[in-house]
Formats: sequence, structure tokens, C-alpha cells
Amino acid sequence: MNQPDAKPKDYRRVMVLLVAIVCFAIWAAITFLHGQSGSAKFVAAAAGRIALVMVALWLAWSSLQRPASWLPPGFAMMLVVTLAMLAARPRMIIVAIPVLGVLLALATAVRVFKP
Repeated sequence: MNQPDAKPKDYRRVMVLLVAIVCFAIWAAITFLHGQSGSAKFVAAAAGRIALVMVALWLAWSSLQRPASWLPPGFAMMLVVTLAMLAARPRMIIVAIPVLGVLLALATAVRVFKP
């Protein structure tokens, strides 16, 4: 009947789906009931965007459970720092992208040649 090695269902994935459905319902209700008024348009757009992100997260949930083996561990942090720097100073893209590439190459080389 009850198998002890059966993997329990992850409740967080179900919660992400429920948040997406609720946000889509909010978006639909506001869009069809209130139309294009200023604040209603803003709230509907925000709810729709959150719902789309939650659906994407729900679809990608199984691949999020295991780390990407091809991505060096520190690269995600380097990418976030680079994006934050580019948001503050967009002209730095000329320097930031090559530096990010060199850091990625070094991180990959260290992982490959690590004893």
C-alpha cells in the first residue's frame, strides 16, 4: 500500500502553482471589471507579470532541484554583481562583459584542473 521509498510530493511546487492561478484570477477580474483606469491597470499588469513568473517557476521546478553541472558555483553571483553594476553604470558594459568572460574561463579552468 504505502511504499516507504516513494518520494513525497513537494508542497512548494503546488503553492507556486496556486499563487500563479490566484494572480491570473486577480488579473482577469481587474481587467474585465475595472477596465483601463490608472490604478486598476497598474495592479492588473503587476498581477499578470507575477503570474507569468510563477508559471515559469512552476514549469522549471524539477530542474531547479539539482544544480547545473556545467555552471561554476560562483558564476551566478558574478553574473548578479555584473548586472547590478550595469544597472548603475550602463557604459561599463565594454569592460564588464570581457571581465565576466575571463572570470568564467578561470572558474572553469580551476574546476577542470582541480585534483
